[in-house]
Amino acid sequence: MTTKGENMVRAALLGVSLLALVYGFRELIFVHAPFVFSDPLEDMSFGWYVPLFSAYVVWRERRELMASLGEPSLAGLAAALAALFVGFLGVRGVQIRLEIAAFAALLVAVPWAMYGRRTAARLAFPAAFLLFCIPLATFLDVVTVHLRLLASAVAAAILHGVGAGVERVGTTITTSGGFAIDVAAPCAGLRSIFALLALAAGYGYFALGGWWRRAALFALAVPIAVVGNIARVLMICLVGTWCSPSFATGFYHDYSGYVVFLVAIAMMVGCAELLRGRRRK
Repeated sequence: MTTKGENMVRAALLGVSLLALVYGFRELIFVHAPFVFSDPLEDMSFGWYVPLFSAYVVWRERRELMASLGEPSLAGLAAALAALFVGFLGVRGVQIRLEIAAFAALLVAVPWAMYGRRTAARLAFPAAFLLFCIPLATFLDVVTVHLRLLASAVAAAILHGVGAGVERVGTTITTSGGFAIDVAAPCAGLRSIFALLALAAGYGYFALGGWWRRAALFALAVPIAVVGNIARVLMICLVGTWCSPSFATGFYHDYSGYVVFLVAIAMMVGCAELLRGRRRK
């Protein structure tokens, strides 16, 4: 058994290690990440809330975390050294994706080295949730192009189905009334997918029991977000054709995304209820 003095020493070492992490990754925390979250090309405004949610999970489960404290682990030390190496490569090469991945891994590996596997398991989810801070929009250009083509093709097909005269060239939709819209990269729906994935992961962690249900909800977030974005493109075309082109590409375009995203969240919650097996009157 460990003595009170040993526990105090390990707690002090953990505190020093965490301070060293903040100092070592100070450019990531205070410069690189804020820049990426504000970059219109990455479109990651939701990234500001990811660390706050991770911190909330740790605070909410603080009693279980304290109860999991055990003996030091050599496996945890090896994992910490490996994560440090990846972090060194990321910092030296200014590779923000490697930096974020290494920082999240160290938040698990350092407590693992000092307090054992059970403590690391308790910290695995909030640390892994930080991976939603990794910028992927510019990294997944190929996916963005296919999402744009999918949204424009499905919207044009539905417009044809309701009798509207529509011509589609690539990602551009032109109606018989002269209204035209190009499904540009910011409208591809990638931000909605990432944001809804983060929400599904957090909501599923608290609302659903069993990892298979959580994984199913996480997977369902992708088609929900894609369908929501297609519906938004379709409605912009309908508003532009039947009402006002300037209103459709202006006010409606700017604010309809919030409404569609709220509907997507409601659909996600409904899927979670179905996975949980509850029936509501």
